[in-house]
Amino acid sequence: MRNLRYILLILALFPLLGWSQRRYSADAQQEIDLHRQSGFSSREVESKTDAIFGLHASLYAGSHHLIGLSADGGWSSFINTVPVAKNTPGGGSVGVHFLYEYQYSGLIIQTGIGVAYQRVFTDLKDTAMYHMNMEDVWSGIKPRSFDLRHTFYDRRDMAQQIYGRIPLYAGRYIFGGQGLGYFLAGLHFSYAFWGNTEQKLTGSTAGKYHDFVGVWDEMDNHGFRKDVPIERKGNQLQLKFDVMAHAEVGYEYNTQQGAKDYRVRPADRMDCRLRFAAFMDFGILNICPGTKNVLYGVPDETIYDFPTYRMDHVFSTQDATKFWTRNLFVGIRFTVLFGFRPSERCILCDPWRH
Repeated sequence: MRNLRYILLILALFPLLGWSQRRYSADAQQEIDLHRQSGFSSREVESKTDAIFGLHASLYAGSHHLIGLSADGGWSSFINTVPVAKNTPGGGSVGVHFLYEYQYSGLIIQTGIGVAYQRVFTDLKDTAMYHMNMEDVWSGIKPRSFDLRHTFYDRRDMAQQIYGRIPLYAGRYIFGGQGLGYFLAGLHFSYAFWGNTEQKLTGSTAGKYHDFVGVWDEMDNHGFRKDVPIERKGNQLQLKFDVMAHAEVGYEYNTQQGAKDYRVRPADRMDCRLRFAAFMDFGILNICPGTKNVLYGVPDETIYDFPTYRMDHVFSTQDATKFWTRNLFVGIRFTVLFGFRPSERCILCDPWRH
């Protein structure tokens, strides 16, 4: 009876002995196959690695320091409450940032420095200006009184600027069976250090005589002209310092998919993260310059001479001082990050450090 117990015990130990042999004696083909695995979030690779290559230790498993670059682009506009200005059509922006990122487990903290170029178009509502009780000296012997009307329409103001930026974001990984998602949220500090403006519009003049019926236009000899193209160029918009809220969600692919082998080359320990994301930035502060420039300036001494009319970008005029203007960016972002994984210290391995 006692011998039977010993026999049963030996039989029960056979599977354990076989598992131990597989754990400490992986063949070369298994090792190559594991190095071909891809997908940062693959739990299968991790479990096979631990089961075949023994017990290793590395600080890199919990703490990661990465540096890299990001490039972004998309639609941009000045969201505003100025009565004469519209929020569309907007324009575009592109940005490049140098990044430092710290990761601990699933936590992500990112900062850096960068620049962004923005070009935005703002359409304006049609505007009419009146000069009352003018005298028409071309009407004959007796001057005739009339009211002069200026009409400005199809106006589109352009502003382009280059911003310096300092981002400060935090987020987490979103683990999934088919890949590794992530999200970031935070702030970035922005200041426009270069730029210029341009205004394009069409203007017309017409007169309503006090002793004639109707409105008279297209009379060049009286100073009445129709559909005159006007174009002006201006200086930088002088936007105020801005703090923008940032939100980003995307997918990460990690090229470092090799198994945890003690005997790896330095090139094999390079950790490269590729990210593709959608993002949105919205200004928290009012960046309207609040200057005293005029939206339309018609000199009295050259009231019929369109080339002498003065005008500035709508957000740099007194018409916008009592209202707010905020930046909006929506687009896609590509990020590449690099880290260097140190060699792991073998704690419980076979003679071949498996």
